[in-house]
Amino acid sequence: MKANLHCRHYGFTLGAALALGATVAFAATADPEGYADERPIMLAQAAPSPAVVSANDPAAGYPAVQAGVRRAAAEGPDALRRYVWRTRMIYNFYIVDFMILA
Repeated sequence: MKANLHCRHYGFTLGAALALGATVAFAATADPEGYADERPIMLAQAAPSPAVVSANDPAAGYPAVQAGVRRAAAEGPDALRRYVWRTRMIYNFYIVDFMILA
């Protein structure tokens, strides 16, 4: 004999509703002010370092969007391939557009 599928569905629904109700009940009993001995969290922040642009920056003179790919191309073909693969869905760059032909 098979169990009635509707009764099983109602049982699962009732169980989920009780679990949700218990979660809300436990959350309501928590102290909204927090613990009395709890100290506030202090975050330390370092001052940003000034941007240093070297005289031989490979991205100088190109649009800002191409700065990363130009620096990767200057490092070599493997770095260029990894950069293009990592950012393929963002910029839609092609490796042959940035290869330095010797």
